[in-house]
Amino acid sequence: MGFRRSPEEVAAVQATLADVEFVGGESLSVDFLTRPETIRDILPAELDPGAEPRITVQVSRWRSNCVGDFAASAVYVSASHDGVAGDYVLTMFMDNDVPMLFGRDLYGEPKKIGTSTLWRNDGHMTGVLERRGTPLVRIEADLGPDRGPTEVVGRNFNVKYALEPGAQALAGPPTLMMAEFAQRTTVVRKGPATLELGGTVHDPLDSLEVVELRDAVYVETGMKATCVPLGPMDADAFLPLALGRSDHWPALSTARLPV
Repeated sequence: MGFRRSPEEVAAVQATLADVEFVGGESLSVDFLTRPETIRDILPAELDPGAEPRITVQVSRWRSNCVGDFAASAVYVSASHDGVAGDYVLTMFMDNDVPMLFGRDLYGEPKKIGTSTLWRNDGHMTGVLERRGTPLVRIEADLGPDRGPTEVVGRNFNVKYALEPGAQALAGPPTLMMAEFAQRTTVVRKGPATLELGGTVHDPLDSLEVVELRDAVYVETGMKATCVPLGPMDADAFLPLALGRSDHWPALSTARLPV
């Protein structure tokens, strides 16, 4: 092993990343409806809003064949592209840098570092996301009986891009990506939930208005992941959304200029 991978090591990396699998997953999620104008504002122009103005908040933990064990949280926005329904990933939080770099570099997922925790007490489930000491998500759910195994295919839309130094523009057109997840779910439990969304200038989850809250869903699941590019996007139009995926750099200044 070294900083220059051997041909055998390159082949091993490529084989691993061509057969990505996440296993032993536990996920607590809750959907809510917000205002249609909110959905349009946070979606890239190349994506259409979904059938209803739905946002999904999820807290989960996983094992994998490529990035080790990790805990994660995410916010998804119902969307479609050329008639194919899926979810646009608004923001994601990983508990370490390995899954963060994997998703960001390969799939274009908008990942940051955050602490995600799941607790279960019989039929009651709690999911919490914190970042830099600020609570951003808290889901409380009272779960009903197991509804049995299912198999589904989930689709996520992401964007791969690079910023020019100084963030005056993107370094070329961004690429719209679609990830597919073939899920084999062994346990499904649903029940009434409460949802608290916090926020900071860097992570304004509290700006997402909850108009109608739905039941929570808890699953135990595994999934195979694949991802393909869908095409180039308008760089100028996406720049404000690209900057919204990062922390707000002006608020992170610790320097004092001489007077």
